[in-house]
Amino acid sequence: MKTLTKRGRPRKFDEEQTLDLIMQVFWQHGYSATSLDQIAEATGLNRPSLYAAFGTKKDMFLKSIERFADRMEAHLRDAGSRATGVNARMKDIMAAAVDLYTGKSDLTGAAHGCLAISTLPSEALQDSDFQLALGNVLLRMDTGFARLILRESKGAVREAHAKEIAQHLALVLHGLSIRARAGENPEKLKRLSSSAVDRLISAQASAFSDDDHHP
Repeated sequence: MKTLTKRGRPRKFDEEQTLDLIMQVFWQHGYSATSLDQIAEATGLNRPSLYAAFGTKKDMFLKSIERFADRMEAHLRDAGSRATGVNARMKDIMAAAVDLYTGKSDLTGAAHGCLAISTLPSEALQDSDFQLALGNVLLRMDTGFARLILRESKGAVREAHAKEIAQHLALVLHGLSIRARAGENPEKLKRLSSSAVDRLISAQASAFSDDDHHP
């Protein structure tokens, strides 16, 4: 009779849900201050199981950053899909970002700001992989905003100008993240973000459009 070879136990946990738990630990403590014991406690998994599923601590962090970027992009895209017009859409996106940063979204219940902006800058100077991860997050943000501006402006704003406005808006978002982590009032942050959109979208778009008609 043929003997069946025993295989390893199948994983009995949801990897995406577990990665979300890992992400929360890094989000709260940052990369350097997070220990594998903290991750094991948060997930209920031992180190061998964590290593087998997610790799090293560095791998877990980079995967957490990517997971965060994907979920945040979906969160903001959904928020910006309800209104019409670039100004209204951008205000909704900024308000949704404030909600996320202040713990009022399904990503987190704590006011930790943006995971990437809160944790990556201090690590990026020491590790080129972290620097690349930070650059990718910033590029995704810039690109998403620029696409929205170009689509909604229907040719009234040139691509180079749309990219510049998008970068300004991303800078506002970074500032909102820092202030959220510092504990500032969410409604105040939403007022600031709304005012920034009015200034950047309306004023700059108009100025750029005017420039197109002059030599």
